[in-house]
Amino acid sequence: MASPRKDGPKGRHALLPSPATAAAAAGRWFERHRQTMLIMDAVCIALLFLLHIFTATVPSFSLGAAVSTVAAALASLIFLTVVWKGVVPAVICALGIALMHGSIVLPYNAPPDPQFPDEFFNNRPPEQHPSAKMSFHVAVEMYFALGLAMVAMSMIIAYRPSLMFTKNRPQSVEEMWNRYPLWHDNVELVGGRLEPSVPALTLMDERDRYLMWRYEYVLADIYGRPHLVRPDGMVPQKSTSFVRDRASGLIMGVPRFTGYFA
Repeated sequence: MASPRKDGPKGRHALLPSPATAAAAAGRWFERHRQTMLIMDAVCIALLFLLHIFTATVPSFSLGAAVSTVAAALASLIFLTVVWKGVVPAVICALGIALMHGSIVLPYNAPPDPQFPDEFFNNRPPEQHPSAKMSFHVAVEMYFALGLAMVAMSMIIAYRPSLMFTKNRPQSVEEMWNRYPLWHDNVELVGGRLEPSVPALTLMDERDRYLMWRYEYVLADIYGRPHLVRPDGMVPQKSTSFVRDRASGLIMGVPRFTGYFA
């Protein structure tokens, strides 16, 4: 007998994906189209640059609303390609596109040249009145340049953060240990003879065995090459020596728990 169909609001909501699932799916889609996003960002920035030149040279007030709408649409597309990469690049990008958009629409809202009273200059007439046109021209150029720099920084943080790293920055723990191969209890021929393997714990002293709960892997020199060995693994008896810290004398290795370093 077929089960009754569950309709109603509860059944319909059960078919809808959760916000976390939808966000994960959107992130995977953006990651697959990463190169397309970068190309679209370059096109949008180029179009914003053309709009910036157009408004600075031909400030046609009848086109102010249309130019502002196009600039807002292009800025929104740039923000959409960066916001999914995290809060920091999203905030920097939002500030940058706000400055770029403001520099494009600013010429359509320029006031007339101000007339400052003589009291502002200590009761002496100025030699030359400041020009609002020149002030707005400088502000437009500076706003657009600063906004473009912030957008470029947000894209670097989002897509290529390694460019922001210093050359001699400290290596992470994962990078430090990934350069060593794992020892898989394999047996190798040495001088044409098969060397017997023994548990790694038998080659350690009592203090080392007592501290083995801290290690996921220990660093050992096997056949003249450093390897990462499991504490309960098998190693060649005569061709294995453990690498120790010079200061403490303890065996070096990958910590099993966060906060314990050896």
